[in-house]
Amino acid sequence: MTDSPTIDSTERPTTVGSADLVPVVVSWRSWLVAALVGLGLSLIFWWPLYSGGGLLGGDIYTYFFPQKAYLSERLAAGEVPLWNNRVGHGYPVVGESQTGLFYPFHLLYAVLDVSSAYNAVQLGHYLLAFLFTWRFARQLGLGDVAGWLAGLVYVYGWFPPRIVLEWAILGGTWLPAALWVAERFLLRPRCRDLAMLAVILAVQMLAGHFHLAFITQLVLALHVPARLWFARRGLPERSTATRRRLLVASGVTLGLSFGLAAVQLLPTWELKQSSQRENVTGRKYDPGYGHMPFGYWSQVVTPWRWYEAGTDRVSQYDAGPANTNQVEAHLYFGLPTVGLLLVGLLGWCVGRRTDSRAVLWLVLGLLALLYTPAWHLDVTRHLPGFGFFTGPGRYSIVTALAAAVLAGVAWQWLMARPLLVRRGGLGLLLAAVFFPLLTWDLWQVGRAQTYAVFLETSLIDRVDQSPVAGRLKQIQGRDGRPVRLFCDYQNLPTLMGVASTPVYLGLGPAEYFDESLVMPGPLPFGVDATPEQVGWLQRAGVTHLLSRRPLNASAWSARLVQTTTDGAFLQMAYEGGREPLDFFLYELRDSRGRLAWLDGGDEAGRSARITDYTANRVTARVESSSGGRLVLTDLDYPGWEVHVDGRAVEPIRIEK
Repeated sequence: MTDSPTIDSTERPTTVGSADLVPVVVSWRSWLVAALVGLGLSLIFWWPLYSGGGLLGGDIYTYFFPQKAYLSERLAAGEVPLWNNRVGHGYPVVGESQTGLFYPFHLLYAVLDVSSAYNAVQLGHYLLAFLFTWRFARQLGLGDVAGWLAGLVYVYGWFPPRIVLEWAILGGTWLPAALWVAERFLLRPRCRDLAMLAVILAVQMLAGHFHLAFITQLVLALHVPARLWFARRGLPERSTATRRRLLVASGVTLGLSFGLAAVQLLPTWELKQSSQRENVTGRKYDPGYGHMPFGYWSQVVTPWRWYEAGTDRVSQYDAGPANTNQVEAHLYFGLPTVGLLLVGLLGWCVGRRTDSRAVLWLVLGLLALLYTPAWHLDVTRHLPGFGFFTGPGRYSIVTALAAAVLAGVAWQWLMARPLLVRRGGLGLLLAAVFFPLLTWDLWQVGRAQTYAVFLETSLIDRVDQSPVAGRLKQIQGRDGRPVRLFCDYQNLPTLMGVASTPVYLGLGPAEYFDESLVMPGPLPFGVDATPEQVGWLQRAGVTHLLSRRPLNASAWSARLVQTTTDGAFLQMAYEGGREPLDFFLYELRDSRGRLAWLDGGDEAGRSARITDYTANRVTARVESSSGGRLVLTDLDYPGWEVHVDGRAVEPIRIEK
């Protein structure tokens, strides 16, 4: 008799109503072997990171590394940074969220150098994501090998092209973890599983990357009731009889997770109310940004049509009203996986036996896929969550997990065919061909589709070799005045220990985007600045200019400080080391700097000098015989307090 693909439940009765259902028990040996398999895969895919190298490309050095470098520096100094005073005129670290100040894994930044910590966090999450996916598959009744396959397809199909986006693996790790614990709770309701689920969901939100957390919660909101009412295979009678109670308990657990993550969520909500996301529009902030065009679905079965290293074909595609790119729109399982799924489909057509859990994951995967082209945004943009987060293509993470689960189901069914059972060597031969072929396929696509470039030495480890960084350090040490740099590489100069503008922030204070407050545009990169722009720089406390070409010193009201090459750091950051570049460092005349008298420079009988400037405190020594008003050219944000001679005073907001 020929069976169709179904999830094996040999470790427990599968009939609804069984009173003696035994929960899935996974031995420590299985955990150990799965960990070794996961470690081996991460070594194959990310050996350059294990060997001390680093990544360059995408948002790594415009966004993620500047945050983590500042976090590492302040933790090493014994300070928990609530304010980042390097990016622009500052922003709230917790509110902006993606620094992940309270994320447990980021404690590594307190004990390791920033490059090692960044690599360790990334690599550790790849291992955890594999283990959680394997364990979820085992909870569904799949065997170890089928679980390894599910982990390989999910983790190394969806994430490697997104290595330039820290949020991907940090958020995506917890989706299978939450599903595993939720499934275990439905099988054998226990309070400890609910507590574990609440912690998992809270930890995912503490990472500060909320979109995948939202998707995880959405999947649970669909998965749990669907399991209790429709896909009940494998559930005991006591679970189906008390399904309303279990559903309520699951909802309460979700609410509890928000309470546990409130230390991160509340500051972010505060910033959101006064951020650019409340009133700034455009293709970049359109909820459809990062969608997967319908025609790009064919990447799953015709990768040769789309994938080519160094070429972003989807950006050249007619993407519609919002922009997208090959990383946000990526979805690939591997051609061997597609072939296996077709074999499983054939088996179902012949056997006509259906496992409702497999059907549930087929439906969830298809629903997520249907959302990726952003067809429904006319409606969903008005719904909480859907209208705030960009990147409809990110919902394909659910499709990737569904494909992983179904691939595991198909593999287990295939290995149970009588021919392969009678001739065990044939099954081993099939596995020996299939798994290396799939791994190679996913490795090739991961390298072709990412924006990342591997460096033998991490870029941040080269800062000490930078003559520009050395000169800026001398200037700050000599003058005792914090430097604020105007530079066309957003946020990168902060790695040299100075503040830098303009900024790149995912969720930023609205002042950085208010046309009445920002520099009159367009930004003068490669052209002479207008008098209005120079005046803005002086009032904004910009002290120095960094340019890749000589400036008209008269037009810019600037003095040349240094002309140099910077092959180790800046040249590598700008051009990947391909072309030699000159860098020109200028001092801006008549700048307020970080601290200045509002009505002009120092006069006889008064002075103002910053003596201590850390993440959470600015201390200045001020002397004046006639009084006056001081301007600190940092962003005025709720929470700052001003004290003069130990007495609290009311600050005054200066917008010009």
